[in-house]
Amino acid sequence: MRVNAATGTNPTHEDNMIIAITAAGTLELKEKDDFKGFKIVAEKPGITDEEIAEAVKSIGALDTDHTHVWVTQEAMKNWGGHPAPADWSASFDAMLEKVKKYGFVHEVTGDVRAHIERA
Repeated sequence: MRVNAATGTNPTHEDNMIIAITAAGTLELKEKDDFKGFKIVAEKPGITDEEIAEAVKSIGALDTDHTHVWVTQEAMKNWGGHPAPADWSASFDAMLEKVKKYGFVHEVTGDVRAHIERA
């Protein structure tokens, strides 16, 4: 997702919650309290689609065009096996509600679409 909840756009791509795929292939949640946007950042130069798919398989799935990941809300609300505080979950839900109309929340599964930025 690359959308500002207030305007429906995020042209600067700043102020985003980030799931980083580290060079080692592990996942790190960065800027977790920034609810203005949501994206995946692949930090390893030249990372392959297969490496991305492998890295995100515990939280979601790479889409067929290999430019987005569908991330489960369950994974976000229980990052690293730790339940998020109620206020964080409420803010996350509010962010999703605002961007649902733009297609960033899957109508059936509720998964969240995150754009992939590659190094």
